[in-house]
Amino acid sequence: MSALSFRSALRNGSSILALSTIAMIGAPAAQATDGIFGGGSTLASLAERTLSANFYVYNSSSVLLLYAAIGSGSGQRIFISNDPAQGFLGYGLDPATPPDYLFPFLGFSTYPYPRVDFGTSDAPLPANFATGYTTTVYNWDQVNHTRTATGSVSYPTASYGQPIQLPLFETPVAVAVNLPEVDQNTGTTVVDGVTWTIKSQLPASPAPYGGRIQLSTAQICAIFSGLVTDWNSTATIAYLKDDGTIDHESFAAANTWRAGSTAGTPGTGGGTPYASSSTPITIVYRQDGSGTSFIFTNYLKTVCPLLDPDNTYGYHSIFATSVLPNNSFTQLINKVTAYGRFLHTVGANGSDAVAAAIGNSTTNHGYIGYLSAGFVQPNNPVTSTAPYAANVQNDYLRFKGVYHPGQTPIGTTDLADFVAPSPLAAEAAWAALSVPTTADFNAWNVYAQTFPATTYLQGSSWGWGSWAVDITGRSILPLAPADGAYPLTGTTYIYVYSCYGAGRDSVAAATRVANLKDYLRWHYIYNEYWWPAGNAEDVIIVNGFGPLPWTWTSAIESAYLSSSSTAIAADGASPANGCTGVIGGAQ
Repeated sequence: MSALSFRSALRNGSSILALSTIAMIGAPAAQATDGIFGGGSTLASLAERTLSANFYVYNSSSVLLLYAAIGSGSGQRIFISNDPAQGFLGYGLDPATPPDYLFPFLGFSTYPYPRVDFGTSDAPLPANFATGYTTTVYNWDQVNHTRTATGSVSYPTASYGQPIQLPLFETPVAVAVNLPEVDQNTGTTVVDGVTWTIKSQLPASPAPYGGRIQLSTAQICAIFSGLVTDWNSTATIAYLKDDGTIDHESFAAANTWRAGSTAGTPGTGGGTPYASSSTPITIVYRQDGSGTSFIFTNYLKTVCPLLDPDNTYGYHSIFATSVLPNNSFTQLINKVTAYGRFLHTVGANGSDAVAAAIGNSTTNHGYIGYLSAGFVQPNNPVTSTAPYAANVQNDYLRFKGVYHPGQTPIGTTDLADFVAPSPLAAEAAWAALSVPTTADFNAWNVYAQTFPATTYLQGSSWGWGSWAVDITGRSILPLAPADGAYPLTGTTYIYVYSCYGAGRDSVAAATRVANLKDYLRWHYIYNEYWWPAGNAEDVIIVNGFGPLPWTWTSAIESAYLSSSSTAIAADGASPANGCTGVIGGAQ
C-alpha cells in the first residue's frame, strides 16, 4: 500500500495502526534536558501524549512535551494565569490518566510542572480575552485534593504579549453509546430480558468508526432536549425534509436496515422500538469545564431550532439561547429543566471518566454521551471500558432526502448510511471554512465562522410546498454543505504567548522559544514525506482526528513559525516583535 493510500485508509477509519504505543517502545534511557509544559483538553490528551513521544523518539530530541489532561476550562485557566499550580482537573483532582503526565525515567517526576508554556482547549478564547475577560484562580490543597477560590485574574498583554490560539487538528466529537451488538441477520439480541432491535447497526468486525447505531438529527435533538428519554419510545418527533419543510414521525422510524444489509431491504423496517421494554436513555456528560461540551452544544444550538421553528417541541427555548454553546453542559441541563423536562444524567470529570461511565458492559446498556473519537472504539486503548459510537445524519443527507439509514440519496442509485466520526468526515466539514488571513487570535475561532446574510439551507426556497430556511449567522461546521461532512466537528486549540521570559527552571528565554517552535513546526509541517518515521500526521489520524489542511498549516507557518517570523519571541530578543512593548514575558 502506498503512503497516500495508507493515509486515506486511516482517515476513513478502515485501517488502524498501533502508533499509540510505538513511540515508547525502545525509548532511549537518556534523560531529556528540558520540557515543554502545559495541558488542558482531555479530548486531545491521548493524541498529544503520543505526539509528544513521537517527537522525542523519532527526532532524537532532548526536549519532551509534557501534557496534563486537566480539561479545557483548566487549560484556559493555566494560560491566562501563567500559573502551573492552577493545572488540576475539575474539582482539584490530578490530571486524568490515561495518558501519563509524569515520566520519572525521563527526569520529570513531580506535578504541577515548573512552568506554563501552553494551554489547550476545544473551545476558543473569548472574544474579549485580551480586554477584560477574567478567570477564577484557586489555592490548591494537594494533600486533601480541595481548592479554595482566591480571586480572579485577567490576561496581561503588557506582561505576556498578545494571546495566540492555533487549531491543532480537526476534531470529530462522537455520540458515544453503550448498546449491545446485535445479530446482523435479525437485527436483534436479548440482554437481561430486554430485546434490543438495532437494524441500522454496522458489523462489529472489522471495527468501524461509529456504526453501533445510526441516529438522525431529529433523534439527537429529541434525546438532548428531554423530549425522548427511553429507548422504548415511539413518541412523535419533528424532522426537516429536503425542501425545508417540517414533518413528523416516530422516534423509532429511523430504526431501519442499513445500506448493505442482506437481512432486510435497506432503508425499510422502521418503527420498531430499540428496546422491547422501558430502558432509560442515560446521558453521561462532562461536569467539568469541557471544550467537548462546547463543540457538542454548538452543534445542538445550530441544528435543533431549525427542526422546530414554532417552538412546538421547545427547541428554541432550550437550544436557541445566549448561554450556548458553552464549556458547561449544565447550562443545557438547566434549560431543559426550566422548560419542564428532565434528563437522566450522570456527570464525570474528563474524557477518560466519561468513557468509563458509558462503558461497554451490559450493566450500562442504554447510556449515551459525547466524546472525541480518540476515546471510543476502535481508538481508545482502554478497551475494557471504551464505548462505541453512532453514525450521525448530516445536513447534506437531509438535502438528498436520506432521513433514515439505508435510503437512496436523491439523484443517485446508491444506498447511504449516516456519517461516522472519522478523520475523513471531519476533513469534509472543514472544507467549508475559510483560512484566516490575520494574526488576530479571534480570526482563528472556527466556530465563529458563520453563514453570511441571506443564506438559506440547501434545498429550501420560497415556493409552493417549500420553505426558505434562513441560516444567516449560524455556525458553518454543523451544517457544512458537503457530502460526507461530519456535523459534530470542531478543533482543539493550543494557546501560546507571543512573549516568553525565562522559565521557573531557569531555561533561557531564547531556548524556550526555540524548543516550542521546533515542536510546532514538526506538528504542522513535517508530514510523512518530510519525516517518514513518527510523523505527526499519521499519529493524529490514528487517534481519530484529522490533520489540518495544508492551506491552514501554510498560513500558520507564514504567520508564526517561519524562520523570519518573530511573532512568538523571547524577552530581550531582537527584533522584539511579539515582545514589543512587553515587560518580562510569560514565566
